[in-house]
Amino acid sequence: QFMPDGRSLVMAHETHLKIVDSTTGAVVRDFDTGHDRDIAELVVAPSGRQMATLAWDTTARLWDVSTLECTAVLRGHRYTVCSLAYTADGSVIATGSFDKTVRLWRAEDGAPVYVLHCPNIHRIDSLRFISARRLLAGGVERGSLKAGVWQWHLPDLKPMVEQGPLGGAAALAEGSRVRIWPEDEDNVAVVHGFGFSPDGRQLSVTSSDGVHLFHVESSNTSDAAECSLSPLLAIQCRPCHLARFSPDGRRLAIARKINMLEVRDAGSGAVLFSLRGHRYLIRTIAFSPDGRQLASNDEGLWVCCFTLANWTPANHRLFAPSFRAVVFWLMCVRAR
Repeated sequence: QFMPDGRSLVMAHETHLKIVDSTTGAVVRDFDTGHDRDIAELVVAPSGRQMATLAWDTTARLWDVSTLECTAVLRGHRYTVCSLAYTADGSVIATGSFDKTVRLWRAEDGAPVYVLHCPNIHRIDSLRFISARRLLAGGVERGSLKAGVWQWHLPDLKPMVEQGPLGGAAALAEGSRVRIWPEDEDNVAVVHGFGFSPDGRQLSVTSSDGVHLFHVESSNTSDAAECSLSPLLAIQCRPCHLARFSPDGRRLAIARKINMLEVRDAGSGAVLFSLRGHRYLIRTIAFSPDGRQLASNDEGLWVCCFTLANWTPANHRLFAPSFRAVVFWLMCVRAR
């Protein structure tokens, strides 16, 4: 992930975090996070003042971005934590796990607030607060390869945040299913992952037959309103396995095949440009906060960092600095 300043990348390598200059590839800081197993994902809070690490050891850890000190350890899940989301004001965190639960925590100190049950979801890939009291989860349904989206109507969390939960986390009822994909029983597409746009109005489902975009809508602006998903666009770009929205939601970066990265228009699906350079399967994609840089890394621990100008490829400059066990391959794309 990019740090809030847009000039540095934070990269997870096993249980370590490395802060790297996105221009030179120089390591600014390297430290052990204290996780017992490898870090699976990094998430930066909307304010940019906090970030979270999710690991295969069933925990998540919260970090102060300015000091890089751990402020809380979130314990409670029985299996790997695979997704995390912040509310818009950054006061509440939701974590999803392979244990078929979503847990809500107070971001300030990691205190547990609520537990949401979702027994029909095998894997919770993505979480998104679409309002202060409404949460969406995207995941693969239990016993099938189909993608399901669920929603919960939450109580007012403000008293819990201000006063603290009483007697531990409270349990809520199961969420309601919004939509399942593919609806055609004959469709055997394998779902690889989900992703919400920054404003929460679009959902991408990446599968073996392409990327499918849905519009997240509700009947009114009430927190109790039922939301629905309507198909927007089906991008035929097989094979693909990963997609990420740009900060403004207008572009979509898609990892294709082994060594190709495409940036497409999220409205039309048109290819804006294709980027090659990875030697192994691309595992993560991240945009900088201003959307002008794009970073990706692969299973071989190579990282490509692209500086984008008007979303048009121009001059290419290649750097190949190396350090310790991690090699960074930086490719900068600049306007003439």
